[in-house]
Amino acid sequence: MKRFDSNDIRSGQLACSFFIITSFLILLFCLCYIRTYAMQIGTEEQIIQEVNTAENTAAPSELEGASVVIDEEATALSGPEVEEEIEETVYDVPSSFVNPESGNTVSYNGGKTIERSSKITYGDAGEINDLASPDSDGFMKLDDRYLIAVGSRFDTEPGQYIDLVLENGVVIECMMGDLKADVDTDSTNTFTYKSSCCSEFIIDEDSIREDIYKRGNASIKNSAWDSPVVSVVVYDDYYDL
Repeated sequence: MKRFDSNDIRSGQLACSFFIITSFLILLFCLCYIRTYAMQIGTEEQIIQEVNTAENTAAPSELEGASVVIDEEATALSGPEVEEEIEETVYDVPSSFVNPESGNTVSYNGGKTIERSSKITYGDAGEINDLASPDSDGFMKLDDRYLIAVGSRFDTEPGQYIDLVLENGVVIECMMGDLKADVDTDSTNTFTYKSSCCSEFIIDEDSIREDIYKRGNASIKNSAWDSPVVSVVVYDDYYDL
């Protein structure tokens, strides 16, 4: 059997040391690799998470933008809002009528008579007159319209809006404040045959202008009113009681 001398022992120690150092380096390399790989995976997961977060954050803005586009397209398709048109009926006023008592044809000269508001105390007409107030000449007004009495031909109700169109082009904005009795009007229920008028302006007898009250003619309130009524426009629109 061969004996080991000191050289053999030193060689064995060197080999063992080399093996240990090599193993340690390999182990250290593996640890570094594992750590680097783990960090890379963590970084990738963080990037993916940030991307997902960014996408989720951007989504509402994109949806809001889409909503705005849809709303604009819907508006464009539907077009601008159009106010509902109020229906109106136009009645032509003749230049003459037949007096039911005498049978004679009477010319209409454009006169506009007056009626006292204090006499109108019944139903909706009474309520309309209670709500109205006189202007500076004593003419009763409500909603910036003059209260008038008209015949049943015009098929109006208290508070209904009416325009009197004069021959000279002037339009007097009015409101139905009373109904003329059929027994007081001609066969068409347009004119009061005793006064030859198709419209009676309702006045406040305490404040009516003296010259108008004495003559009983509303046409002298304003020079522009001194013209015959050629048509009556009745609107399907009412003052809310």
